[in-house]
Amino acid sequence: MTYSVYVTNDSGAPQNVAIFMSDGSSNSGFSLVWSLKTINDGGNYLFNWDQTTFGLGWGSSDRPIDVGVLFVSGQTPTAVFPNTAGGDNVLPIQYKNGAFLSGEPYTNSSLFNKLEIKTDTSFTVSNSLTMSVALYMGITPALVIQGMPNTDYYFDVPQMSYYLTVTDLALGAALPKPNTQTSDDLRIQLTASMSTPTKIAFGPGDTSLEYVLSDTLTFKKR
Repeated sequence: MTYSVYVTNDSGAPQNVAIFMSDGSSNSGFSLVWSLKTINDGGNYLFNWDQTTFGLGWGSSDRPIDVGVLFVSGQTPTAVFPNTAGGDNVLPIQYKNGAFLSGEPYTNSSLFNKLEIKTDTSFTVSNSLTMSVALYMGITPALVIQGMPNTDYYFDVPQMSYYLTVTDLALGAALPKPNTQTSDDLRIQLTASMSTPTKIAFGPGDTSLEYVLSDTLTFKKR
C-alpha cells in the first residue's frame, strides 16, 4: 500500500521539511530524518512511500548514536515481512574478521506484526560503541538503537507512526527523543533545530493527505 503526503509551504521562506517514524511502544532508540525535501516558499512537494516494505540492518556513526549524529548503513537492508504468515521477521547480526555483518533472516512464528534483530556474543561492548541496529522503510533507515552484544531488539509495527517537522538536520541524522505519550503532537525533550512534530493522521482507508505549512511552522491538514 502506497501512502502519499502533499505538503505546501506557505511559511514565508524556504523550509527543510522532513518525515520521520516513531515507535510508540519504545523510547529506547532514535528516530532518523527519514525523508527530507527543501520546499521553496509557495512551493509544494509530494512525499510517497510503500508502508509495507520493511527492512532490518545495521550501520555505524562517528561516535555513539545521539541527537544530530549521522547514521550510515553498513549493508543493504534485509527485506522482512512482519504481516505475512511464514515471512522472515528476524535478522541475526554477527561480527567476523573485525566487521559486523547481517546473517540469514528467518521466521519466528511466535512474532506477529513485530520484527526482531538478534545479536550474539561474537563481539564486545567496546566493539559496538559506534554500531547501531536499524529498522528501514524501503531502503532508507528510519529507527536506530545502540548496538550491544547478546541482545534482542524488537520493533512493534502497529505502533509505528509518521510525523512531519521542519529541521536543519541532514537525512539520516538522529532526531531528539520525543515524549510519545501525546497522541497527535510529539513534545521534544531536548533543544534542537526542529519544529514541533505533527502526526500524519491517516484515517481508516486513507492513503493520501495534504498539509499546509503555516508562517508559525505548523502543519495544518487541508
